[in-house]
Amino acid sequence: MAKMTHRERVLAAVDHQKTDRTPIDFGGTLATTIVPKTYAQLKQYLGETHPTTIGWKRQQLVLPDESILKRFDVDTRPLKLGEFSSDKARQLSLHQMIDHWGTTWSKEAGGHYLPQDGPFYHTEADPALIDAYDWPDPDDPALLQGLKERAETLYYHSDYAVILDLGIGIVTRAQFVRGFTDFLIDMIQHPEFVRALLDKLGRIWTRIARNALKEVGHLVDIVFWGDDYGMQQGPMFRPQHFTDFVKPVNRQMVAAVKEMSNARILLHSCGSVAAMIPDMIDSGIDALNPVQVSADNMDPRKLKQDFGSRLTFWGGIDTQNVLPFKTPAEVRDYVRFIIRTMGEDGGYVLSTVHNIQEQVPPQNIVAMFEAALTTR
Repeated sequence: MAKMTHRERVLAAVDHQKTDRTPIDFGGTLATTIVPKTYAQLKQYLGETHPTTIGWKRQQLVLPDESILKRFDVDTRPLKLGEFSSDKARQLSLHQMIDHWGTTWSKEAGGHYLPQDGPFYHTEADPALIDAYDWPDPDDPALLQGLKERAETLYYHSDYAVILDLGIGIVTRAQFVRGFTDFLIDMIQHPEFVRALLDKLGRIWTRIARNALKEVGHLVDIVFWGDDYGMQQGPMFRPQHFTDFVKPVNRQMVAAVKEMSNARILLHSCGSVAAMIPDMIDSGIDALNPVQVSADNMDPRKLKQDFGSRLTFWGGIDTQNVLPFKTPAEVRDYVRFIIRTMGEDGGYVLSTVHNIQEQVPPQNIVAMFEAALTTR
């Protein structure tokens, strides 16, 4: 097969076509990158001395340098929105901040931020509170500052697949502003509050997406957002709740992206989400990340058999058991297994199952990429 460009390779894979080699994503989204300590070890191992850039502050995640991306022939590049301009977001202390949505975040030294409080924590589940709240302005021009120029540089001056990273989705945002436990309780006890909250968040997200895609829709190959629905042993909530509450809003979000661009849609959801995949496909999702193969009911062979003709898998390289603890030779064997299982007849982009964590030795990272580049 003739050599493809990076963009051609990614789009062909997502469209379930055969590719000259497996496409690779590293750092293309906030869920496919690496933590700073491990990145420093990787740089040292490779003899790289460039400074480390934190691309996602709250998550404390690295934006990999071009020297690393080119070394491993990575096929993707991220395109990020700007920040809201309101003064609601501020640093409260060295390890505590409040974001534009009103969620308070704290972190331990060396770790990432975790939500501690929010505008609907410890309140009644009253839909009227949602309408009364001072939400971020989806038309804030700061979100689009420099976006088109960055997109044009990526699209016209490189052949990489451009991923518009639209951050997090409605369920994760709802949990951040309401609290994880209360939101899950609300699904059972206060369904109207949940519908009102998800609808509001969906309308804000969709407005931001429309504004961004009006500027760069013709320059974007993939649109990404993350919205966790699963845990290790199963879904975070009943699949029927996904169908009733989440799917209708997701369909509206997908429709807006499809109307404003030809981009394929990449949804991130950790954990055991096999039970929700039919609804994801029906919603118009093109690809699923991170494909947490170590979770229950997420066997890659079964996923490929059941959904591989209708959904592209983006991830699958196990960061829970394989990358941290296996030898480089075992990592290579595992990567070959995943590629040959999930990549049969296209429909697979290689990346790790979420971000590469601290226990992963640099030798195993290199082994993963080397195997990806040489496996046919």
